[in-house]
Amino acid sequence: MRRIPLALLVMTLAACPSPRAGTTAGGDSTAATAMPDSAAEPPAPPTPAAALEGTAWRLVDIGGQPSPAGADSSRHPGFTLLAEGHKVQGSAGCNRMMGTYEVEGAKLKFGPLATTRMACPAMETETAFLKALGATTGYELSGNSLTLFGGDTAVARLESGSGPT
Repeated sequence: MRRIPLALLVMTLAACPSPRAGTTAGGDSTAATAMPDSAAEPPAPPTPAAALEGTAWRLVDIGGQPSPAGADSSRHPGFTLLAEGHKVQGSAGCNRMMGTYEVEGAKLKFGPLATTRMACPAMETETAFLKALGATTGYELSGNSLTLFGGDTAVARLESGSGPT
């Protein structure tokens, strides 16, 4: 039987990759292990986007112009879409509003809307908001922002908020 010199055996084994390469005898990683920075720390989870239904949406701008607060500061213009029964409820700025809506894909249409009939000193925003809702044919959600479109034109932009609508 022929004997393999010990030095040849050691060199052969040293050339083979070890399944534990990059770790010390205790199992700790060494600096020789190349890991991208992103693998060292998991990325922060993305901020969840607001859902179309069940979210309190507050008017931010209408027809490209910033929306002033409603005549009654406790009722900022906005709404919540309720999936059950496809109902919409909220405030037009002064008066409470309620009604129905239809949603299919990116299409959104508000059905007949009813409002209370309180007289308020400044009704311009309320009138413009109700007109924008009546003209809505579609929507786009981007993070916590909801843009309502009448055809290809943005008629109103709302943001998710926790205040009363």
